[in-house]
Amino acid sequence: MEHILVTGGNGLLAHAFRKYGPCGFEFSFLSHAEFDLARKDVMAQRLAELQPLIVINTAAYNLVDRCETEREHSWLINAVAPQQLAEMCAEKNIRLVHYGTDYVFDGAKEAPYIETDAPNPLNHYAAGKFFGEQAVLRASPDNLVLRTSWVFDWHPAQAKTFVHTVLKAASQGRELKSTTDQISVPTFAADLAGWTLELIRAGAGGLFHAVNDGGVSRFAWTEIILEEAVSAELISAAPPVGPVLSSFFNSTMRRPEYTVLDNDKLTKCLGRPLGSWRPGLKKMLAQMK
Repeated sequence: MEHILVTGGNGLLAHAFRKYGPCGFEFSFLSHAEFDLARKDVMAQRLAELQPLIVINTAAYNLVDRCETEREHSWLINAVAPQQLAEMCAEKNIRLVHYGTDYVFDGAKEAPYIETDAPNPLNHYAAGKFFGEQAVLRASPDNLVLRTSWVFDWHPAQAKTFVHTVLKAASQGRELKSTTDQISVPTFAADLAGWTLELIRAGAGGLFHAVNDGGVSRFAWTEIILEEAVSAELISAAPPVGPVLSSFFNSTMRRPEYTVLDNDKLTKCLGRPLGSWRPGLKKMLAQMK
């Protein structure tokens, strides 16, 4: 049975892998404290102790705005650490799976991005993630990088996703405003975990865009979350949502407006459509209830 080490073991995507286990694999889930990406010596020690055949790195520094002010630390976690981990894995013939972001693109294309489109990061978070994914791909042709976006799912101890943010505001009666000029693809973490394991079984390597079907604006995504929450009886009625531009929130960080990823390569590799994110939203809300 193949042994897989999953970093970021307490996080959202790691929890999705827990729900799949064992599925023919033996998993070790290590928390931030147990596998600290900021410490190369700790990573090396854990790899030597556990001797996995595969490492799935779900850990990252994804507080996007704070990456602008905490540049040294975010670069260490998102860029340097994946490079170090990839080099250590290559030395030990360990296959590495890593996750990238739609933010590597600048949004100027205004059509779904394919894997061969040239990235152009607009902010420090995106630049760090791009450096990290390229380092992982360089280290071994067997490594996998899955670019994804707007990941959501239920977690027993965390309420950090955009879905949670919207429902919390609605339940507290706060005024809701959401952007019409940020367009991407919500991705259900359980689906992302399943695709990852399918790619591992297939022996696939390289870069894939791994998102559900259907790009949507942040504004439309908010309205759909509220609509489904009413159907799930989590809230009694959907409050109105005010459409605004990103500039309304006065963020100092540049964000790309359009980062819909084309998932055709992954669809062909798996031999089936990846499916909408909407069933995943329904499942999440049912678990929240």
